[in-house]
Amino acid sequence: MSDRPGVRFNLPFLHGLYVALNAVSDAYFLGDGPSCVFAKGEHIHGRHDLFSTLLSCASDHRIQYTGVNIFNIAGNFEAEIAAALKRIAAWPSCGVIFTGAMPMCAIAGSDYERIMREALKGCDKPAFLIPRRSSISGDWLDGYGGALTVLAGGIDLEGAAPEPDTAAVVGYLMDRNEGDHRGSVGELERTLRALGVEPVSTWLSGRPYEHLRQARRAGAVISLPHGRAAARLLARRLGVKLVEAELPFGLGGTRRFVELIGRELGREAAAREFAARELAEAGPLADALAARAVRGRRFAFAGDPHYALAFAEFVEELGGTAAASVVMGGAEHLSPQRLADLKRRPGVLIEPNRVELHRLFGEATGWDVDLLVCNSFGLTYIKPKVPWLEFGFPSEHEHVLHDEPFLGFAGARSFLARAAAEARMAPEREEAAS
Repeated sequence: MSDRPGVRFNLPFLHGLYVALNAVSDAYFLGDGPSCVFAKGEHIHGRHDLFSTLLSCASDHRIQYTGVNIFNIAGNFEAEIAAALKRIAAWPSCGVIFTGAMPMCAIAGSDYERIMREALKGCDKPAFLIPRRSSISGDWLDGYGGALTVLAGGIDLEGAAPEPDTAAVVGYLMDRNEGDHRGSVGELERTLRALGVEPVSTWLSGRPYEHLRQARRAGAVISLPHGRAAARLLARRLGVKLVEAELPFGLGGTRRFVELIGRELGREAAAREFAARELAEAGPLADALAARAVRGRRFAFAGDPHYALAFAEFVEELGGTAAASVVMGGAEHLSPQRLADLKRRPGVLIEPNRVELHRLFGEATGWDVDLLVCNSFGLTYIKPKVPWLEFGFPSEHEHVLHDEPFLGFAGARSFLARAAAEARMAPEREEAAS
């Protein structure tokens, strides 16, 4: 995270960890700390994700906490931690347990590995410990990626037998269980199947822990940006080929993704045929939408760093201008090349504070943008005076109840249609209101 003073445009470690837990349907978490451990779950359940199961009316929440605080931290809480672990493991809906500590508890030095080992002895539920220093130094992307890395390092791969023409996809940011992400996972897996590659396990996709274990069948690991370290670790443990790909976002981004997978996995002919077929179908609609709402227009983005560059590339390929890109996450999450590519564009801010944000949108752009694509956290910070489209984590205003992808060729059409509608409707709304 940034070492510059002030409250930054970023979110803490636990938010990302909870996004990951939310995307493994039978995962439970015990946090050693006060009630704020639980409260952060409310930022996702029913607020960002209408289909979240993190919290429960029966109080068997998938997020639990020990209640340790500044007044009682000096006491011996090992028995309480062990009892909580046993209680969680006994729930039939629990398939995997994660344990972690808030900074003050981590500093106290409890031996969580020993406590977990003793408390869960004889239990068939797998358990993982989130590293101590993560909650002190990491941001939300560290939380999500860290959960995947812990899984990749400790998941049971007994009986691993890589099968031909299969792959595990590691590093998809499944930030909610609504239709935008269900649709994107489906489109991602459809794309791989069209190339003759069966996606045996997608990390993460809203499915249970046992689905993650199916990675032991994978003949290759396809790495996406939100889980690079986990993908490398899993590929090494399996002894299979690693393919590091960028997001299949936008028509050009998806074409490059398809070409890379085809080239790396020996499916070049299938990749060419699939891309040609999909572009022939999507191209005319994209051209029509671009002509009406993208070409010659200026766009701004605020949110996930990996989507910031992908969005800029998408807009530019359609004849628009990426006028500003505001990143909610540390610069270290982008590779040096991707960071340099992003910074070559105008109006790039990494983890800015409110003053820097207002300066960018008030002076540098003069609000001379036709559409801001932004998450709800950014909307609160920026308070846009231009049309906006909510996208990314967190999204508290717009929800998607049916499958509507934003990744892949189908997702490019869908996302472009939404963006074009918002950009074109703004003048009409202003005219109707006057």
